[in-house]
Amino acid sequence: MDTQTDETLMVNFSKGDQRAFAELYQRYKNPLYRYFVHQLGTAQHARAEELYQDVWYRVIDKRESYAPTAKFTTWLYHIAHNLVIDEHRKMMSSSAYTQSLKDEQAETPDWDGDKQTAIKACMALLAPLQREAFLLRHEAGFESAQICEIVGAKAEAVKTRLRYAMDQLRQCLTKKLGDRQ
Repeated sequence: MDTQTDETLMVNFSKGDQRAFAELYQRYKNPLYRYFVHQLGTAQHARAEELYQDVWYRVIDKRESYAPTAKFTTWLYHIAHNLVIDEHRKMMSSSAYTQSLKDEQAETPDWDGDKQTAIKACMALLAPLQREAFLLRHEAGFESAQICEIVGAKAEAVKTRLRYAMDQLRQCLTKKLGDRQ
């Protein structure tokens, strides 16, 4: 079953093959969960888990309407993107989130050469749209055209988000790590 394409597995699942769903779940459980954690911030692990589960519920609910005209991953991450957008809207109206974000940004990590800590801290400082474009490109491995489909943006907007994200990450890491990069 691991030699079948994602699209074939999803079509098979829509016809009732539970093993196909299990295979898709296995393939994407780690990258999809990381996507949510990175999008919501490290302080929101529990909510990331909830949204992660919501994606799979929606995959199950929409299985019969799936048409393999686009890549499965594009379809899956489009669902995830919509959940993240809804969550950001809810969180922006919440004073608790605003305080959580301030606390996360105010934390002074130990910059003793720990590049992972530096990268996480710098990623948290990116604007949400830039962070999302960066993660979809560099962590999930999507091409710009796929990112456009997932987030519903034009190619120039995605390119701009990626460029600004890279510039800001480079500046932040240079500032935080200096010569230790």
